[in-house]
Amino acid sequence: MKKLAFALALIVAAGALFAFGCGKKQSGRSLYEIECAYENGVLEGSMDFTFYNDFPTAVKELKFNLFPNAYREGAKYPAVSASAAAGAYYAGKSYGSIEISAVRDEEGETEFSVGGADENVLTVPLKREVFPEERYFLSVDFTVKLAKIDHRLGIAKNAVNLGNFYPVLCGWDGGFYECVYYSSGDPFFSDCADYEVTFTAGENYVTAASGELKRSVTENGKTTNVYTLENARDFALCLSEKFETMSAKAGDVTVNYYYIDDAAPLKSMQYALKAVETFSSLFGKYPYRSLSVAETGFNEGGMEYPALVFISERLEDAAFGEVIVHETAHQWWYAGVGNNEVEYGFLDEGLAEYSTVLFYEKNEGFGMTRPQMIEAAELTYRTFCNVYDKLFGKVDTSMLRPLGEYSGEYEYVNIAYIKACLMYETLRETVGDKMFFKGLSEYYEAYLYEEAEPQDLVGVYEKCGADTNGFFESFFDGSAIL
Repeated sequence: MKKLAFALALIVAAGALFAFGCGKKQSGRSLYEIECAYENGVLEGSMDFTFYNDFPTAVKELKFNLFPNAYREGAKYPAVSASAAAGAYYAGKSYGSIEISAVRDEEGETEFSVGGADENVLTVPLKREVFPEERYFLSVDFTVKLAKIDHRLGIAKNAVNLGNFYPVLCGWDGGFYECVYYSSGDPFFSDCADYEVTFTAGENYVTAASGELKRSVTENGKTTNVYTLENARDFALCLSEKFETMSAKAGDVTVNYYYIDDAAPLKSMQYALKAVETFSSLFGKYPYRSLSVAETGFNEGGMEYPALVFISERLEDAAFGEVIVHETAHQWWYAGVGNNEVEYGFLDEGLAEYSTVLFYEKNEGFGMTRPQMIEAAELTYRTFCNVYDKLFGKVDTSMLRPLGEYSGEYEYVNIAYIKACLMYETLRETVGDKMFFKGLSEYYEAYLYEEAEPQDLVGVYEKCGADTNGFFESFFDGSAIL
């Protein structure tokens, strides 16, 4: 692994002992150790990856998603749709990419290839089979060029967003699942791992990151921060020369707020603090030690990462707090309980949306009530159904669809967010509050740091003794009438 400087190498080595004990901590998870430096729109990175095989079968190759290639010129599956491109590319069309320059294993340089549906997968054949509970080491050197775009990954107007910036091991679903970067929804699926990330940028930048800051060194005009995070599906950063910051506690969770143009930052902080407190009491303990909320350029409302959320600076004041709550809810439903968001995006999005309803129900004084939110959701969903019926003569309300089968963002939002939210409201009315909340807390406990599928949610309620009698299936297949 490339080192940034001898002095920094000593600091990192000492920190590794502190963070992982004598040598590396042998958890039952894979380990990412990433060193990267940002300058002038380019991220130079080196990643040491220790694969831990917790799958039921031997592995002969490793596959990594290369999400930055969705921003390259000529991408078959571009990161944003044609209709959203004009708003996202604020300075005109711009391009980004990721280049893999070298891959090494325990023996030195090794073969690799970049392929998949859209140059989106790095495949590394292994020189030996890795059996269950065995480990395998790889080192990957990579360079990411950033587009000028208000999106998950890119140079935004007032910040630099580094979401999904490195090669991330494909999630396991009987084999490595290659994520196609559909512009609708969140096209991600990965298993939990441990992270140590060393990030360098100009000293004028303030950086928000997944995980906890362990050390920080400033010299020669640059600042190097070292972060650690355990049991996380991915790792992201956001940096800006304009960030103002504040911190507060929600129980034993540290909440950090990084903002640029927020005229009422204390109010925004209250949304985040109350969301952590509310969801911890309703579902179970928050899965990490800290949560960072970053106001940044983003053409959508917000984006969730473990222990870090992006909130769009474009939002109207009335929507800003609601998006903070929704993205915070994803710390339980996505970061905590994972799912394949390409195949079953409604699982985490619907729960995050209904959790937002619960936030307003449990916290008076934030301007909304449960009946108001449900009424608005019903109106939105019925309007969608009417529009699609008039345009196409029919409307498909089935939920068990991968992202590629949605016609666009409008249909996806109404099914994965709005209809799924109404499903949970109807379920609550059907089984009663006691059974409803018992099911959610047991679902969270059973699948924390794991991946769930729709039938797992159904099974939890059946084990709780709920008589759903085909309830879920009617929503999943589109036969339920709302």
